[in-house]
Amino acid sequence: MAKFDKKLAGILSKCGVITDAQREEALAECEKNNSSLTQVLAEKKFCDEDTLITAVAEEMSYYPINLAKIEILPDALEVLTEEQAKNYQVLPISKMGKLLTLAIANPFDVLILDDVKIVTGCEIIPVLTTETAIKKAIDKAFKKTVDMQSEMAATAAALDQQYGTDLGSAPVEEQEDENSGPIIKLGNRIVEDAYLQGASDIHIEPAEDRVYVRYRIDGILKDQLQLPKSSHRALISRIKIMSDLNISERRLPQDGRIVYKKYNPKFDLDLRVSTAPMNFGEKVCARILDKTKSCLPLDKLGFSSYNLKLYRDLIQVPYGMVLHCGPTGSGKSMTLYAALNEINSPEVNISTAEDPIEYTLPRLNQMQMQKGIGLTFAAALRCYLRQDPDIILVGEIRDQETAEIAIEAALTGHVLFSTLHTNDAPSTITRFTEMDVEPFMISTCLVCICAQRLLRRMCSCKQEDTPKDEEIALLKRAKDDAPITRIMRTVGCPRCSGSGYKGRTGIHELLKNTDELKSLINKHATADQLKAAARTAGMRTLFEDCMEKVKAGITSLPEAIGTARPDDTA
Repeated sequence: MAKFDKKLAGILSKCGVITDAQREEALAECEKNNSSLTQVLAEKKFCDEDTLITAVAEEMSYYPINLAKIEILPDALEVLTEEQAKNYQVLPISKMGKLLTLAIANPFDVLILDDVKIVTGCEIIPVLTTETAIKKAIDKAFKKTVDMQSEMAATAAALDQQYGTDLGSAPVEEQEDENSGPIIKLGNRIVEDAYLQGASDIHIEPAEDRVYVRYRIDGILKDQLQLPKSSHRALISRIKIMSDLNISERRLPQDGRIVYKKYNPKFDLDLRVSTAPMNFGEKVCARILDKTKSCLPLDKLGFSSYNLKLYRDLIQVPYGMVLHCGPTGSGKSMTLYAALNEINSPEVNISTAEDPIEYTLPRLNQMQMQKGIGLTFAAALRCYLRQDPDIILVGEIRDQETAEIAIEAALTGHVLFSTLHTNDAPSTITRFTEMDVEPFMISTCLVCICAQRLLRRMCSCKQEDTPKDEEIALLKRAKDDAPITRIMRTVGCPRCSGSGYKGRTGIHELLKNTDELKSLINKHATADQLKAAARTAGMRTLFEDCMEKVKAGITSLPEAIGTARPDDTA
């Protein structure tokens, strides 16, 4: 460390932060007691850490950062353990793809940066802070989730003790101080804990004698908290107040939205809230919409190289309809945003009709649907046809009216993107015919249909193994030519909470409209006939794409089989 201290001392002396005499005295003290220069300078009151960092950052063209004012993103903390962060005296702040922003206190120790680069597999963007700030931030960041869960449990116990069985006898009224009171604190902590754990949805479910809180993490629901039944009505009322819903209406479903930044400015997220009357009381499901996350590029969404090239070519068409299908939570919206982001430019007018607007993109005209006042997808489409559009996105085609207007737009020189809830790409065509849309209109305007799902990625703790004969038979369904000599299996570690999985990726079934398919559509062909023709033309099914992910070691075979049904024929 001595050579690093000498460099640091030289810079501080050159900048006039310390005198030459102070420099020599401090270096001598470092050598004598094996202390760091920053500690000695602070102890002798030659220079405080903030002044030191400002001077070094300016001299070496680093960006200085105040960790106390930064919200550390959960996905960044996943790349290093708490022990590694303390050992290296660094703290990951944010992660974007393979770029990791890393807070460091010693800009001269390049060996640390090299080690972190190897451990994380990321390119490092270092920012400068103080040793003291890093130590405090490490303790706070890595223990925040644990502390929050403990706080929620304590709050639940306090609820039972303070209110007893009478808590749910009347709706809770909104208080002046939004951060006081056990119910208000509990509602906030549930949202924040779910966000920090990377959950996509929060479920609050009443039972006969208690209330269960569950989070959906990487597509799987997990029990998180059990609350006394006496807290149920007050908690639901609190969430309704945050969502601008009617707290006195408990017999009908309601939909609302929480702008959570109003309750805690450090969390820039929205929640799409839905309530439903159940036999033991109202259930709440809240979808977390993280506004700090930027739209991922297409090549980060799990497309195979074959599908990615084909899809990029298809979305460049001058007119026609591009459809995405799959169940709720299959990644359709993210893929559509990524596609629009790729073709977005000042030369085109892109207008969207969404329910809700999940991400805000620059230079897009985005409209939020309002069913209560008659602003539906069909109404938005009619409006956009008079707004000189080039590209239109409709959140979902749900009925015949929306389908007919969407097809009209696609037939009159516009590119139209939309989604449907169907199982695979070929069945999307038959879904249109069920909505009484003429087959010749579908075949004329259709460009492509992309069916998709999300499946869990294996954690880095995975281990290599030899595949069994029955596994090899399934893996041969993949369309790539890679030899089948190994298979990766899940293990489980603290990073993935023992599940063996961390994060998710997409699988895709991309159907391109061809002359043969147009002929079959016009003849009212079945979904099976359309699928067979599409596979002959080169379409890779969801299951085949799954098998490619398994062969590449991205996911496990049980996860792939549980996500996409095996095709009838290989």
